[in-house]
Amino acid sequence: MPKKAVEKIFKQVMADIGTLDDASKRKVLAYLKRHISSDGLTVEGFIKDLRDKRFRNGFACPHCNSEKVVRNGTHRGRQDYKCKTCSKHFSDQTHTPFRGTHYPEKWLPFMEHMINGLSIRKSAKILCVADLTVFTWRHKILTAMMRMEMDGFEGLLEVDETYFLYSEKGNKKIVGRKPRKRGGSSKFRGISREQVCVVVARDRTKQTLVKVACMGQVSKVTAEVILKSYVGSVSSVCSDANSTWRGFAGDSGISHIELNASKRQRIIKNIYHIQNVNAFHSRLKKWMDRFKGVATKYLDNYLTWFRFIDSRSREAMSAKKLDLLITACLPISPERYMDIRSTKLVLP
Repeated sequence: MPKKAVEKIFKQVMADIGTLDDASKRKVLAYLKRHISSDGLTVEGFIKDLRDKRFRNGFACPHCNSEKVVRNGTHRGRQDYKCKTCSKHFSDQTHTPFRGTHYPEKWLPFMEHMINGLSIRKSAKILCVADLTVFTWRHKILTAMMRMEMDGFEGLLEVDETYFLYSEKGNKKIVGRKPRKRGGSSKFRGISREQVCVVVARDRTKQTLVKVACMGQVSKVTAEVILKSYVGSVSSVCSDANSTWRGFAGDSGISHIELNASKRQRIIKNIYHIQNVNAFHSRLKKWMDRFKGVATKYLDNYLTWFRFIDSRSREAMSAKKLDLLITACLPISPERYMDIRSTKLVLP
């Protein structure tokens, strides 16, 4: 649109706002706050950063990897490309969680909601979109983030496990038991097959792995499946008195330091402890409480979400939003709504 036409519309809008009563003006202000980024980060800036990082090894077609790509005008205000090899069209958002979205201007506010851990209903109300839209955006982003490869651990590694009650939240046809109210409680005391084991491993550089392991107690075989590929540079493993970690360390040829809480053994030689992992457990449980229970089949998604937020707790909001967007968009993300809803729990 020509600049003069934009200026004319702007003046008319401002004049119309001036005629509103105070209540209506507050509604206009609230609307603008929802749709304008206060930290200077824009959708256009994000697209540019995404393009730079996504095609850092050379511009190539995301469908066939051919480098014979040309610009092909614009589509819905975004740059369109055409591959001369496979003849397919694509954009900077192809194979990202945001492909085909009708609300590109709401990406950045939504990222802020994710970083702040807002519920689906609250986020949907603020953005003026359907709950289902926010649900789909959330899980598209988290599923893509789970594909990001993690670096291996090094030096001293702390490992421990924590537990969540098995949940089929959202399932209207639960088989084998009656539905619980707001999470409910287990029928059995202590750790049982109703408890979902989540393994947390963290080295002293704050590199963290947090992953659903199994139902009930974790075994040495399961521990090896989860951790084996990450411990090549680990010198020692610190854990509690669980024999699983003793066996895992022995089979991996790694020194094992065991802390016995029943003997009030919290730290050895002022360096060997699992306090970093225990503190992570505490922050994770507190953060998860806001969701009033999470379906177990989506639990790994939420663990990935918290790990991202926790690792960037000291960054500015603009940096967090940009990093979350870029992290979610770099892996290929083919999921659509039905793919997400049909997700099934797969344990190692």
